[in-house]
Amino acid sequence: MVNLLLMVKPSFEYISRTPSLVKENSKVIIMFHGYGSNKEDLFSFSDYLDPSYLVISVQAPYKMDYNSYCWWSLDFDTNMSLKMDIKQAINSLNNLNNFIINELQKIYNFSHEQLYLCGFSQGCMIAYALSINFPGSYKKVVGLSGKMPKEIINVKNISDYKQHVFFCSHGILDQVIPIEIGRESSELLTKYGISHNFVEFQSTHGISQENFDKMTSWLENH
Repeated sequence: MVNLLLMVKPSFEYISRTPSLVKENSKVIIMFHGYGSNKEDLFSFSDYLDPSYLVISVQAPYKMDYNSYCWWSLDFDTNMSLKMDIKQAINSLNNLNNFIINELQKIYNFSHEQLYLCGFSQGCMIAYALSINFPGSYKKVVGLSGKMPKEIINVKNISDYKQHVFFCSHGILDQVIPIEIGRESSELLTKYGISHNFVEFQSTHGISQENFDKMTSWLENH
């Protein structure tokens, strides 16, 4: 029987790599790129991940330039502080949750227990927000060089996060999101009762080989 969902244009553009080797409890990695990037960015990791993983890389909805997208716009206020477009951010968050639950899950028939959200920079922020705002659906997060988007999160009871596990990493030399902000986000995760590893690397705003190796090791063991 033809899956009719495959014939309908998805709510978000995405690319996927289906497992070449399916194991019991195979993992599903959903990737969210950073500000100004696209769905191809983090997807390059899939060549080096366990072949039993289903890897899905989602593209943000707001177009900035040719092949450049964001989850929400950023602008400077009168004090020259960078501010997010909160309306766009909330729309991205809610629409993305609906997309994962009502489209991707039905197409690929995966379990929430083996679902991992992996985001870089702004993509890390939306991964954090999805897990905190919808704790029953997203318990495992890989957050790379991001921060806690306090403007759009809605923290539930600490008991809702007792099964959550995060891997969080940040470059000490990060010139875009300073390491101090990453450390503050780690402190917030502790406050929310979320078990997590926070690892720092001698790197800038990016993913070093050492960072990637630590991330893949964590994925294999959680």
